Amino acid sequence: MKRTRRRSFFAVAALATALFAACSNVSSTGSTAGGGGSGAPDNSGTTINLAISPWVGSAANVAIAKLLLEQKLGYTVNTTDIGEYAQFKGLANGDLDATLEVWPSGHAEDYANYIKAKNGVVDGGLTGVNGQIGWWIPTYMLTDHPELATWEGLKTDAALFKTAESGSAGQLLDGDPGFVTFDQYIADNLGLNLKVVYAGSEAAELSALDAAYQKQAPILMYFWTPHWAQQKYDLTMIKLPDVTPACTAAAAVTPPVKYACAYPPDALYKAFNSGLQAKAPAAFAFLTAMKYTNDDQNSIGLDISNGMKPDAAAQKWIDANPTVWQPWVDAGLAAG
Repeated sequence: MKRTRRRSFFAVAALATALFAACSNVSSTGSTAGGGGSGAPDNSGTTINLAISPWVGSAANVAIAKLLLEQKLGYTVNTTDIGEYAQFKGLANGDLDATLEVWPSGHAEDYANYIKAKNGVVDGGLTGVNGQIGWWIPTYMLTDHPELATWEGLKTDAALFKTAESGSAGQLLDGDPGFVTFDQYIADNLGLNLKVVYAGSEAAELSALDAAYQKQAPILMYFWTPHWAQQKYDLTMIKLPDVTPACTAAAAVTPPVKYACAYPPDALYKAFNSGLQAKAPAAFAFLTAMKYTNDDQNSIGLDISNGMKPDAAAQKWIDANPTVWQPWVDAGLAAG
């Protein structure tokens, strides 16, 4: 995500909103597709609108939530593909009910403006997935260039990554231009002869990685974990300077022209429209309780990358992991 993403740093996720019982007038139906025992309530008259950010991890989260909200809690669910910058406005105005993966290092400003300021958005709690953005190379490059384990090696080895697009500088390949990144500022402030070039999308960046990997060729790229590609390719994250208070302060300025550190670890969180709890108490409780691991997300993402439709990949995971998701459903049923 991934990946991703940054105008200002270090939003601290607020405590998850306390669940409360707000019983709605629902009627029972028969057992539903993929069911698990008793029938789901009929909330089909209420539509839950979920945001999908442009990376596979977000799609995996939404596919799981969509199926369980429909199958176990009886809601109608719509999804919207949207850039991570735009989603907070959509949440605030009610076009979206929830986003299920926010990388806090890129959204401190959004957290302050929308969640902390109580401007139409509430913190939905942690996802359980822990992210790390950075600069990555294929591990095979360290055989001949062990100095690339740290950023200092790029001072002498930047030319290894030159392409037609980067000209006289080494290429630092980024993915979707909508991702919030600090890469060119980091390179410039560290005195590295690197030029950020955008592949255009996560998929295009992965295609470039695969092409390089097949040839055992050099490639330097913005990337992140968790990501299914970390299971397919042996990648090493270059060590950048540790995050300092000065970098934290620089990241709070737009644009962050003085930023010169690594990306911090990210505890990913969810965000909801502030009216979701009143609109759909069972969905609010379910989504608040929804939490799983990096490995869970990666397994779904790998199936999607191998050609499985997101709904099919999600159903495969649901069938194999009832003990993980049943507490989410129970929370929803208890709330209404």
